[in-house]
Amino acid sequence: MTVISRHLDLPDTDRLAVHRLAAMAHRSDGVHPLNEAAQLALAGQGTARVVHWLATVADPVAGLVGYAQLDLRDRSVQLVVAPDQRRRGIGRALAERITGTDQPLSWWAFGDLPGARALASALGLAVVRGLLVMRLDLSRSALAAAIPMPDGFVLDHYRSSDLARLVAVNAAAFATHPEQGILTAADFEARMNEPWYRNTDLLVARDARTQELVGYHWTKVEGDEGEVYVIGIDPGLNGRGLGRALLEAGIIHMQNRGASIIDLYVEAANERVVGIYRAAGFEVIHVDVSYGHVKEDW
Repeated sequence: MTVISRHLDLPDTDRLAVHRLAAMAHRSDGVHPLNEAAQLALAGQGTARVVHWLATVADPVAGLVGYAQLDLRDRSVQLVVAPDQRRRGIGRALAERITGTDQPLSWWAFGDLPGARALASALGLAVVRGLLVMRLDLSRSALAAAIPMPDGFVLDHYRSSDLARLVAVNAAAFATHPEQGILTAADFEARMNEPWYRNTDLLVARDARTQELVGYHWTKVEGDEGEVYVIGIDPGLNGRGLGRALLEAGIIHMQNRGASIIDLYVEAANERVVGIYRAAGFEVIHVDVSYGHVKEDW
């Protein structure tokens, strides 16, 4: 018998069980079932307020067989079922309990795997958002050429005194983005406390006269894998070439740190930005989608 329970917090033993479950799913599916924000929330870091849902069985070997996390900020859900426990109705039972209790608005499906599509169909959901994962294979690409910073701006790296300005520029740049635009100073600091973080990997563009931060390219390098973690520009400076200059500077920086591939995530609907990344040599390798109820137009 499967027992489904709702929790506002979890003891360390349950957190570890969720990490083990997610790791098993990652090995089986090739994609992680929980994104970075969910993993930080699971660890109790940052400012996200979440609800944890556990599906457990009495079998001491199986134990935790399903987990879901509801983010109360946007009412999105991330759900995972143990690979050897699938096709037994656990995912649907979890989803129906969450729907009846917490009224979620959307459901993430990382990699848009067949099981996720089947569950979405059973729940009457359709794709409402796409997130492209794009990759630049540096072994097949010419070395990036540095693009000079536009007149009036200089390239630098992040300093601790930049935090408030970094948060403000990010909020303005992503004002309509449901996740990135709501990050607080505490959320940024939680990410800066991760083992991979270095101040020198967070490139910033400064006003040459005032030295104020006006844009940034946060790069992430782990081993030979790099990531365009996020690029944000003060909206008042759009069209000045800062984004492209920061992108190329970040690619060169990650090359110099030993990255052989560079990944990034971008909204599928943002065709202009997707086009910029394609022009820089990035190609789509898979798509994450968000499912929800589509409003009828009458």
